[in-house]
Amino acid sequence: MRYDGHMKTSLTILIFIIFPIALTAQNLIPDPGFEIMQKTPSKDDNGIRCTSNWVNAVLSGGDYYNTAAKSKLLGVGAPRNIFGYQQPHSGNGYAGICIQKDMMEYVETKLTIPLKKGQTYLIEFYICRAEHRLHYVDEFGILFTNKMQWGAEKTGIPIKPPVEFINPNGYNDTKNWIKLSATYTADGSEAVIILGHFNYDKKKRMKGKAHYYIDDVSIIPISNETNISVNAVDTKASASSTDSIPKILSPNFGETISLKNIFFETNKSELLPTSFFELDKLVQYLTTSSNTTIKISGHTDNTGNQDQNKILSEARAKAVADYLIIKGIDKTRINYIGYGGLKPIATNDTDNGKKQNRRVEFIINKN
Repeated sequence: MRYDGHMKTSLTILIFIIFPIALTAQNLIPDPGFEIMQKTPSKDDNGIRCTSNWVNAVLSGGDYYNTAAKSKLLGVGAPRNIFGYQQPHSGNGYAGICIQKDMMEYVETKLTIPLKKGQTYLIEFYICRAEHRLHYVDEFGILFTNKMQWGAEKTGIPIKPPVEFINPNGYNDTKNWIKLSATYTADGSEAVIILGHFNYDKKKRMKGKAHYYIDDVSIIPISNETNISVNAVDTKASASSTDSIPKILSPNFGETISLKNIFFETNKSELLPTSFFELDKLVQYLTTSSNTTIKISGHTDNTGNQDQNKILSEARAKAVADYLIIKGIDKTRINYIGYGGLKPIATNDTDNGKKQNRRVEFIINKN
């Protein structure tokens, strides 16, 4: 497959919004919610070309589901279809893509107008894993081109997309729509987007079969006028503080710094995607300061069994270490440890004190 369009490899994702910006109202995606149909999806044809604006970028095309396909026997409706049960995030329709070793699907559309050189855009879309496929991926991306593309191969597009979303724990939720969000500064040649999983890393080739639903895609220009908050994904936790950002940008060697916006599932070590903002800023520092090492420590409050707390705190510190490694930081530069509740920084007699004690910290040293 040849992709002659915009193949920019640099990534401009604003990990934390630390300056005032405002959204304009114009979404450059012509049919963001997959609502405009050329024909109702049927058992004979539920390809993404049933919509009026979206197409498949490769031979193995994306799927289309809509509440208008009411018969349960068709397997192409919404909320119930052949791959599972999911209400649309909004409206009546959504797209679907299969992702497996011998078949990777994408959805593609032409923007209402090309992106403007130097303009920053907010890019968002929602995904949910279909429950009838057991496997999942840890990467989604958006590739820009200067014209509509189509290729005959089925095994995926082996290009690193300029906008990429990585979850080291995998996008595994089959119940809730997850919002992926980033900012991107255009170079002016972007007229078409291709959305899906990109198999540029041959070491991480898909082994099983996964299927994802996609809904509500948006690309919106932003400007320097009023304050807004940009979140990477929808979760129960929210990134409410940016206190540690200046520290991550220029930490003092040997100084203990608390990561303020690191979130986990309750009593688990799985990182929530809202953590990736701050961790990516840490990755940025470690990448540009290659002569450094980092020690990561996990801490809990004093609730429950202290031996279990130590295990949990170490598992959470390891999850942060694993994220850094996945993002390209050499594992020989990283150490981690869990202290459980042995090193409180506040009282454990109040809920607020316990919240402060449940934390992940790091120390940067010269190599």
